[in-house]
Amino acid sequence: MEMENSTVVTEFILLGLTQSRGIQLLVFVLILIFYFIILPGNFLIIFTIRSDPGLTAPLYFFLGNLAFLDASYSFIVAPRMLVDFLSEKKVISYRGCITQLFFLHLLGGGEELLLVAMAFDRYIAICRPLHYSTVMNPKACYAMVLALWLGGFVHSITQVALILRLPFCGPNQLDNFFCDVPQVIKLACTDTFVVELLMVFNSGLLTLLCFLGLLASYAVILCRVHGSSSEGKKKAMSTCTTHIIVIFLMFGPAIFIYTRPFRTFPADKVVSFFHTVIFPLMNPMIYTLRNQEVSDMEYENSTEVKEFILLGLTQSRGIQLLVFVLILIFYFIILPGNFLIIFTIRSDPRLSVPLYFFLGNLAFLDASYSFIVAPRMLVDFLSEKKVISYRGCITQLFFLHFLGGGEGLLLVVMAFDRYIAICRPLHYSTVMNPRACYAMVLILWFGGFVHSIIQVALILRLPFCGPNQLDNFFCDVPQVIKLACTDVCGGASDCL
Repeated sequence: MEMENSTVVTEFILLGLTQSRGIQLLVFVLILIFYFIILPGNFLIIFTIRSDPGLTAPLYFFLGNLAFLDASYSFIVAPRMLVDFLSEKKVISYRGCITQLFFLHLLGGGEELLLVAMAFDRYIAICRPLHYSTVMNPKACYAMVLALWLGGFVHSITQVALILRLPFCGPNQLDNFFCDVPQVIKLACTDTFVVELLMVFNSGLLTLLCFLGLLASYAVILCRVHGSSSEGKKKAMSTCTTHIIVIFLMFGPAIFIYTRPFRTFPADKVVSFFHTVIFPLMNPMIYTLRNQEVSDMEYENSTEVKEFILLGLTQSRGIQLLVFVLILIFYFIILPGNFLIIFTIRSDPRLSVPLYFFLGNLAFLDASYSFIVAPRMLVDFLSEKKVISYRGCITQLFFLHFLGGGEGLLLVVMAFDRYIAICRPLHYSTVMNPRACYAMVLILWFGGFVHSIIQVALILRLPFCGPNQLDNFFCDVPQVIKLACTDVCGGASDCL
């Protein structure tokens, strides 16, 4: 109804973060690094808190929810941004724009309220410790989480309702890399002064009041702990400092964007980029790195093993030398060939059909996959003691299944491409259009990630108390599971 009665615009053109190809490549790599390293860390935090009985306090319950919100928040803007970097025409449908805007403010509003709940939790813990178990009981914690989701929904649906009442008849160019209130309002072909005031009140004023209230509450807490014992003071100061850092990362950019009339500033896009892509992934990691109970959980509560000894491929020095030379030959001859394939496909306009697009992705996956095991294997051939840390083992296992699962799905996609090309040739250009190809690649990366994180989650739930010798030259599920000092029949069947 809104498109029929209020607007004739059916899609918006996104101008993007920048027009510079060099900066686009830099940002593309930066986002991928954050996705492949920090995003799994967020899910690891959730699994750690869920699986360890020692982390059931309200603080960790809220931290798990923060990790979930931030991980979800990072899927709203970043994936589409990555696709747009590879596309000539960056468009988003009217309904897609409204949907993106809704989830952006749903999760963003919910996170702001979660930070308020976390501040309240710290206030009761430090200033009213005798009442803590009564006030912050499980029912109260669940009620707070439900309230923050409801609050985020009300905040977001208000934004969407105001946008849907505006007519859009052109132009349709959004000067940003995603849909948000300030840029969308500018394109309405009507007077938007009243709507802008309502938006500033709904987003800006509430954000500012929450921010000032949080700072005031932490000032009270810090004043209260000033005269406490040195050990309690140190722990409280560490916790509060972490909270304050996250508050500034979350509320600073939001205040800059939403608490002023909707005028354009040169820094708007950069601030929005950090607010929607970078900071959400960093927040839970900041909490965890400063919290010894979480970061050391696997050693104190799940396992006593800090490293594994790799028995290697063989004990024969002659076979080791032969394999060493063979791997080096493959690395120096075949690996550069993979990168040459990628470069050739990217540089030759005649190779822009889906088949070569998928072939380029296959070459990239294979090249990346080869870096997981082989380099360490070469080093181990030259070492007397072949050891890998517990965390190094889990990391290797994660990337092994992440890239392996992604490659398995890519081969399915390539088979589908050939099926359409040969059995449905008249429909090929429609079915295998550029958007569909990019969507398939994103799905296979996501599928590989889900597959891998499930494997890692199952391994992290197992205790390892010895022995620690892995009968292999790398870490993989079957060998690692055998070393768990518990019944692994259920875990093993889950991993298959």
